[in-house]
Amino acid sequence: MFNASAITGMSPWYSGTERAHQQTFKALLKRGDVAIDIGANWGLHTLYLSKIVQDIGRVISLEPYPPAFAELAWHISANRCANVLPLLIAASDQNGEMLFHPGENASTGQLDNVEARMGVAMSAIPVKIRTLDMLCQLLDLKRLDLVKVDVEGAESRVLAGAEATVAQFHPFLIIDLHTPQQDLQVGRWLTDRGYRLERIEGPPILKPTSGWPDLQGVWGSILASPI
Repeated sequence: MFNASAITGMSPWYSGTERAHQQTFKALLKRGDVAIDIGANWGLHTLYLSKIVQDIGRVISLEPYPPAFAELAWHISANRCANVLPLLIAASDQNGEMLFHPGENASTGQLDNVEARMGVAMSAIPVKIRTLDMLCQLLDLKRLDLVKVDVEGAESRVLAGAEATVAQFHPFLIIDLHTPQQDLQVGRWLTDRGYRLERIEGPPILKPTSGWPDLQGVWGSILASPI
C-alpha cells in the first residue's frame, strides 16, 4: 500500500519534520481505526496515517487549496492508499463557501468570509466549507478515533463545527495552534468538554486557561485526550 519511493517533496519526510506528530499517531492508532486529516496539504501526515490504520482503516483528508490538493491526490494515488478519501474542502463552523487567501507557499493560507470580497487580494479564491458534523453525517461514519487539525489560525472554527462529532465519538484531537487568541479559545473549548491537554513537544501544559507567552499555558502543537 505504501511506496516511499513515490513520495515527492522528500525534504520534510527525511529531515524528520513533525516527527513528534508521527510518533503520536503511532502511539494512538492501530489497524482498523478512522482518522481525519484537516489541513492535509500535500499529504505528509495523510500517508503516515494511511499506513498505520492499514487496509481495514480509513483516512479522510481535507485540503481546500487546489494546487496543494492536486499534490495530495497525486501522493495518495502514487502510494496506492486505497483507504484514503481526499476532499477538496475546508472544515469550519458553517456550511457554504468562504474565501481562501494563499500564503507565501502552498503550506500556508487562511479562510475569510466570502462576502468580504471588496478590497480582497486578487489571489483569494472561493472554496467549499463544511462542518465536521455535516461531513461525518454525510460519510456515515460509525467511528472516529483521531482528528488532526492544522488550519493556520482557524482552529476554533473547526471545533465549533464539530460539537456533535466530539460528543458522539470522543476522538483524540491533535491541534496545531497559531495565535495566542486561538490558544485561549481552543484550550477553553477542550477543557469545557472534558479533554486532558498535553503538548506534543515542549513543557507540560499546567495552565489550560492560559496561552502564549505563558510557557505553562496552551500553545504549540497539542494532544487533547478524552478523559
